[in-house]
Amino acid sequence: MSKDLQPSSQKSEEVDLGLLFNVIGSVFNRFIKFIEKVFKLIYNLLLILLFHIYKRFLWYVGAALIGAVVGFIIDMNSEQIYGANMYIETNFKSSRQVYENIKQFNQLASEDKDSLELAKVLKISVKDASKLKGFYIEPDLDENNIAKMYSDFYKNLDSVSRDETNYEKYKESLTPHNFNVHRIGVASSDKHLYTKIEKAFTKELTNNSYLYDLLHVSNENLDNEDLTLQTQVKKTDSLVAEYLTIRMNESKRQTASGSNTNLYMGNAEANNLIVDETKLIDKRLDLEARRRFVNTNKVEQQDVINVLAGFPKTGYDISVWHQKMKFVLPLIIFGLTFLFFLLFGLKKYLDSESKNLSLK
Repeated sequence: MSKDLQPSSQKSEEVDLGLLFNVIGSVFNRFIKFIEKVFKLIYNLLLILLFHIYKRFLWYVGAALIGAVVGFIIDMNSEQIYGANMYIETNFKSSRQVYENIKQFNQLASEDKDSLELAKVLKISVKDASKLKGFYIEPDLDENNIAKMYSDFYKNLDSVSRDETNYEKYKESLTPHNFNVHRIGVASSDKHLYTKIEKAFTKELTNNSYLYDLLHVSNENLDNEDLTLQTQVKKTDSLVAEYLTIRMNESKRQTASGSNTNLYMGNAEANNLIVDETKLIDKRLDLEARRRFVNTNKVEQQDVINVLAGFPKTGYDISVWHQKMKFVLPLIIFGLTFLFFLLFGLKKYLDSESKNLSLK
């Protein structure tokens, strides 16, 4: 009896699989037909649009030309905005002061339009100050520097903190004040104004007595360290010369004693005076390397901020295409023309439909 049931169960399984495949095939065919209808609809809409533009080609060309001409005239008569960048490196954690001062400059230039205060601060005429349109600042980001910062940060963490942090979390936690190099941008309607404001502008960025006190102390410490290293170098040179003299005298004495017939080897204690002067020379090289490091710090920390790249002699056009009316206006007039014909066609369609309804 069990043998009779086995073929029937196999047949039922085959029937179920067949029904399943039929359902899957039906769903797939419906999906293909739906995609086909969508593409056909898009194709028909494109054909209708192209046919519409082709029938009214002169209208659209005329609208675009009128827009271009009017936009060109507007651009010619409107105020041209130029921009230029300065790259600075902040010392003594002065980035917060720099950012606050940039906000103040931008408020005076773009919001308050206070040409008198700008002229006073930047040591320029009121007329030139009125041409300043905005001040901007942002950190000069470098993925390599961020990765190095993260590596140094990770080394100082304990085992628990290392498990809870990663590079992306660290990167999101960074603020502009964590970076030393920043890009400052200035917008102006006069492209020759940047060299006039650079000196006074740079000085005003760090107008803070505390920062200048730190600068003064840092310079004094570097000078004192350099003086100490110079003294050590002179003492080392003196010791090297002294030991070389001792070695030469010892060499002469050994030569004189070696010329006798006996085998007298000299006093063994005298040999203790002979020192390996290469250690002193290595010490001198180390002192010179430290002096070079100090001199580098003197240059890098000679001011609260270092100007890595100053403003160029002339600014450059910073406007983008969608800010130029000679590009925007043709698109606007073209769109309005298309909307006019669309509404006109809709009106004709509604009129015809209303006539058909009245006839019925």
